[in-house]
Amino acid sequence: MPRIALSQIGSSLYTVDLDAGTTTALTLPTGVTLSTTRKPRFATLNQWTAVVNSPTKNIVIDPEGTIRPLTLRPPINAPTTATSSTGLTGAYLYKASFVILNNEGELLSESPLSPASVSLTLANQGVALTDIPISLDTVTNRRLYRTLSGGSLYFHVADVQGNNATAAFDDKADAVVTLLPASPTTLTMPPGALAGIRFKLIAEWKSRLWAVADDPSLVDTIYASETNKVYAWPNSAIAYPTGQDKDGIIALVPRRNQLGILKRNGLWQVGGSAGSTGISFSNISISQVVVGKAGCVSADTVVVVNDRAYWLGTDGVYEWSDEGVVNITNDSVAPWFKTGTYFNRNRFPNAFAKYNEARHSYELHLANTGDSTENRWVSFYLKNRKWYGPHLTGLFTPTHAAHVLDNNGLPMALVGASTGVIYTANSTNYRDGAATAIDYDVYTPFYSVDAPDIMHYWGELSMHSDIETGGTLTVTPYLGGLDAS
Repeated sequence: MPRIALSQIGSSLYTVDLDAGTTTALTLPTGVTLSTTRKPRFATLNQWTAVVNSPTKNIVIDPEGTIRPLTLRPPINAPTTATSSTGLTGAYLYKASFVILNNEGELLSESPLSPASVSLTLANQGVALTDIPISLDTVTNRRLYRTLSGGSLYFHVADVQGNNATAAFDDKADAVVTLLPASPTTLTMPPGALAGIRFKLIAEWKSRLWAVADDPSLVDTIYASETNKVYAWPNSAIAYPTGQDKDGIIALVPRRNQLGILKRNGLWQVGGSAGSTGISFSNISISQVVVGKAGCVSADTVVVVNDRAYWLGTDGVYEWSDEGVVNITNDSVAPWFKTGTYFNRNRFPNAFAKYNEARHSYELHLANTGDSTENRWVSFYLKNRKWYGPHLTGLFTPTHAAHVLDNNGLPMALVGASTGVIYTANSTNYRDGAATAIDYDVYTPFYSVDAPDIMHYWGELSMHSDIETGGTLTVTPYLGGLDAS
């Protein structure tokens, strides 16, 4: 079976066959469109992949490739009830929901419940239900819930197949109803269930999906789904203090035992005890790890490798591990990020990064000084902890990048282009495309020989290079570090 990746190209979603290099367009739910100016953000839970930020409503792709709303819209009205025949005695209330079942009858998704019906008092009577709501989404069934006599808890009493019939009959005894599942109180409608406000960030951690909305009043709030349920979102927590800036939470960082929450001015973390079914939301806590530094400017620069996280801040790149949080650019390439000599700092929020497993490097894509596209990239080799670059991609304009596995389980580094083409990195011939040689800029390390008080004779500058058939090579010596003129 081919290994499939997901990609947004223009205003459409595609599956990408990484073996054949072919794409297949996916059909969006009715009324959902994709923004071409907001990058999609993906997270996978139990083979269901949620897509947020670019869709006008949060969506999820099931294992068969069908796109559905992440959360179904709830019914806006309750069923109408009336007495009929015989069966029940007492006061009863009804609610309804919309559900999607698979071919085996297993629940795939369920909407929040409708309002409650008017209380109906019965004396050995059955209940005729009419006006059962019809969903605007594509669903397989409508689900009916009922209280016990005089009760307030709702139990699943029946399913009405399809999305057309509006009438049903109920005379099930309370003893029978209590054997069915109780109403899921976890069913709520999170931001993004309706057009307008949507999730802007999403990540999987500890068998839950975690997300942040773009509502200006909710930018410091993190939402969490129920364990192993992509459609149920009853949980939320706040990373205090709130209201420090309009952006709030910039990125989510899922490490092994912590979920990082990055704002512009620091790092918070979600912690708690986890069991075989994931982390218990009732036991979580949010604590501040670093304040006043180590913030993030772009969610798309966050990469986690071997439980070490990397991201771009206003003054450089940070690494977060069990040893703490450190700036890994201050000692060597600080001028890259603290001056405007090398990169367009105004476009740091547009930067993106990938993990290049073949080279074991963190690769960060940035805009050259004076440019408005992320046409440069630098790489941090994790083995020797050295920075290399800046490099220039000359054949196309990079728009995003990712680390995936090919059909043989081998690592691939992909780079998306503004033309809608996806390119593979690590070409053996070190070229852009089929024939264009890479336009390669590199700043070598600063050589001090660690002996500043001894006179050295350097002689004439020399360089070793392969023989090339054409092109221009410029070698510029600097006296001093990267901030030298």
